[in-house]
Amino acid sequence: MEKQTDMNSRTLYEQVYDDIGIGISWISENVDLLKRLLGCVRHGDVKTMRTLTGINPGSLEAQFATNPMRHTRNLVIGLLYMLGITAMESGAPSALCVRIMESYAQRTEQAETTGQLYAIADEAKLEFCRQSERYRMPGINDYRIRDAIIYIDEHISEKICIRDAAEKVGLSEAYFSRFFHEATGKTVTEYIQFAKIRQAKELLAYTDETLAEIANYLAFSSQNYFQKIFKKVEGCTPGDYRKMHRHRAF
Repeated sequence: MEKQTDMNSRTLYEQVYDDIGIGISWISENVDLLKRLLGCVRHGDVKTMRTLTGINPGSLEAQFATNPMRHTRNLVIGLLYMLGITAMESGAPSALCVRIMESYAQRTEQAETTGQLYAIADEAKLEFCRQSERYRMPGINDYRIRDAIIYIDEHISEKICIRDAAEKVGLSEAYFSRFFHEATGKTVTEYIQFAKIRQAKELLAYTDETLAEIANYLAFSSQNYFQKIFKKVEGCTPGDYRKMHRHRAF
């Protein structure tokens, strides 16, 4: 009987490194497909990725577990790791990618058939593509604006001052504010709110954190202010958003 894994005490990385040969062997035997999958994630190419769903990776000669389900599960976990790392390299926040990887890894532990495992893999392919697409910055060519956006995203859980972002890229606050608006179509304050709400949406969809905990994590002055800004940006309350999108993670 297959040993059950306690996902609360073992992280995705521990699982992957318990079966260290998974990624190497799968790459060697499925290199062309993997190049296409990872290329789609790297470029946020959701359209092409859709054509690569429903593809069974097939049976490998090497077995990574005596139990066939464990063997397939290990392959899917290896794929999750590679997709997640590629999304991080494309600009998606590391903490978000790890959260998504662990969410899908937990679902692989609950799967009862190989068909369910392949369906989970297909969902993950598209999800990491969407995240890469979301966090890429097409059309923003000036390195100072790109650096400012990266700075904001990396300090999303802090109270972000326009002055600090301007100093980070070597511009005066007044010039930076005008320059940022011209380049992005948003004021710096609007972008900071947008970035915080974008992160809040992921927390609502992928975690059980309360609204108060999310507001505190994202450095909003209060839960009420967080809810006000969320509705302003998204057109719905955080609670309604969680109800509509909860199925994406669980």
